[in-house]
Amino acid sequence: MSRPPARQAAPTEGLAKKINWNLLHMFVVVAEMQSISRAATVLGRGQPAISAALKKLEERLGTRLAARGPTNFALTPAGEVLYREAREIANGIDRMSLLIADLSGDLTGTVHLAMASHMTSPLLNDAFAEFHRRHPKATFLITVMSSPEIMKAMASSTIHFAITPLAQKPDAFDCLQIFREHCAFYCGPTHRLFGRRDLTAADLRGEASVSYYRPTAISYTLQTIADAHADVQLAEPAVAVSNHMEEVRRMIVAGIGIGAIPIHIAARDERDGLLWRLPPYKPTMPVDVFMITNPRVRPSRVEQALIDVIQEMVAARPLKDRTYPQALGLPFTPISADRPRAQKKRS
Repeated sequence: MSRPPARQAAPTEGLAKKINWNLLHMFVVVAEMQSISRAATVLGRGQPAISAALKKLEERLGTRLAARGPTNFALTPAGEVLYREAREIANGIDRMSLLIADLSGDLTGTVHLAMASHMTSPLLNDAFAEFHRRHPKATFLITVMSSPEIMKAMASSTIHFAITPLAQKPDAFDCLQIFREHCAFYCGPTHRLFGRRDLTAADLRGEASVSYYRPTAISYTLQTIADAHADVQLAEPAVAVSNHMEEVRRMIVAGIGIGAIPIHIAARDERDGLLWRLPPYKPTMPVDVFMITNPRVRPSRVEQALIDVIQEMVAARPLKDRTYPQALGLPFTPISADRPRAQKKRS
């Protein structure tokens, strides 16, 4: 009597044996951090170990998951598919821990949040503090991305929860305005206009400018800054550009050119004599910052808890109390007008 043919393992069974959760978890962190070095920092491991683990995962799947180089990182289509599925697995594990934690009443798990750089608002600070008070065992994993990167990741469902400036609210996502900020032009201590109180917008005409990199910032969120550059006729092209506000600030302080920074963020540098406010002094360059969520993707319970806290905070404060700088008691006119000109340090 012949034996029945041996049962062949289904492709999914073989894959399940090849890939363990540690590899998937590593890949999720790499994908969310958009960087092997940043993922290594988050995971507390060396960069070579993360690179080797990613290569091992690619070999087991038989496909490339990310295009990576010294200055760039991007998921391939296969990587985006794996990230979506791995995030669902991670959410499932989080939900299991939450179900167990519910027995003790403690909410645990990790809030995965994407955020544009320098989203500075007392409301956000208060929301994070209140969330931590309510759920002290929950943790955060915050990834800083440019607005276009956030919208691309939202569209592909690789992320589903973010805080970013928006020029227009996309129909595909739920958008809640958190705050509005206004920007102004500034120069650094070595600039020829620093310390001058007799300036008008005409004095900025033809001056070298520092700006935000158009494809990754202005075209999505900061068109009002581009318009203001044109209105005062700053020199084009800009002498320096960046897609991160901190680098724009650095170049302004260094005296490379004139650039725009949110007024309430620049206030400390004004007081410290690192930045000088330039005209026009009236309210200009508004930037609206939103919390965006993807209604097609269900957040984990811990993420929903943070969303709920932010919604509560926004509902409790009218927009005028979330509009800066005036909601912070800072004037639209420059702080530098109320203080003597910075004195040069003696050698």
